[in-house]
Amino acid sequence: MKLVTFGLKGRKERRLLLGVILDEDIILNLQPAAALYLKEFEKEKNPYPLAAQLIPANMVGFLRQGKAAMNLARRTMKAIAKRPKTEKKGLKGLREEPLFFPLSGVSLKAPVPRPGKIIAMGLNFRDHAAENKVPIPEMPVGFLKASSAVAGPYDSILYPPSTRQLDYEIELCIVIGKKGKDISPEKAYDYVAGYTIMNDLSARDIQTKEMGKRLILLAKSLDAFGPMGPYLATKDEIPDPHNLGMELWVNKESEPRQRSSTNQMIFKIPDLIAYWSQMTLEPGDVITSGTPGGVALFRQPDPERWLLKPGDVVEAKIENLGFIRNAIVLGR
Repeated sequence: MKLVTFGLKGRKERRLLLGVILDEDIILNLQPAAALYLKEFEKEKNPYPLAAQLIPANMVGFLRQGKAAMNLARRTMKAIAKRPKTEKKGLKGLREEPLFFPLSGVSLKAPVPRPGKIIAMGLNFRDHAAENKVPIPEMPVGFLKASSAVAGPYDSILYPPSTRQLDYEIELCIVIGKKGKDISPEKAYDYVAGYTIMNDLSARDIQTKEMGKRLILLAKSLDAFGPMGPYLATKDEIPDPHNLGMELWVNKESEPRQRSSTNQMIFKIPDLIAYWSQMTLEPGDVITSGTPGGVALFRQPDPERWLLKPGDVVEAKIENLGFIRNAIVLGR
């Protein structure tokens, strides 16, 4: 499944909804659809309380419900997808709620708008370690990125006044689906809900100062420094997450700034989950893959030329996970 968090364009209410992509351009409103499914197919006499419990309108709440919620969402999606197109066209929920929204009529948010924590990897791609001219790390190294930095997949990013060196980093996000601690590598995938994309934006001048004091936080956590999306692909959609092509483009340049594959990851997903689960991992937590080579900071002979500027449009693509596209704009 491709799960999304979305709002409705042109509506004053800012309520977010949980959905699943049925076709390329249709989103199924999951909670009322589940209530309809429970009534029609499982003969539930009072389906709304159960639908609301298992499929709340936020992704973290949904993931906390575990397999029961995921299975209900999947059964609902399959049952409704099988209906004839003519029947689906007028289909509504038991309370006359709209069940289908065209992609053009919604505003996609980050699949997990406010993760409990974001554990961002550093130096976890061989090509990035090489351009950084540092040895391969002996253990996973990373930092916590503020969850308030998360932005939507197509949101504009305000260029912060506190930096003059804005850089890009395409990353695969591993979204945790089950609470766990001290997880063995062999059982790591049991704790994965799915995958999505993040651009780990970085203020390099701030980062240099912070790293001089042997820390890193603000440089990676300014507002909107974590655009994410466009959807959460459940793990069954991605049978081999270590063989996905990755590309990051800026504007309409003839070549991508970053082009690599997740096969360049030094520590694989089971290694990352096992290591970072020394602290408790919870549903909705995000672990990033780290970024491949090609960041602006290490471009020679003139890194300044490659840093992001107001007016740039950055597009990050990962195979089978779609793309995110964000314009860099000046604040007002």
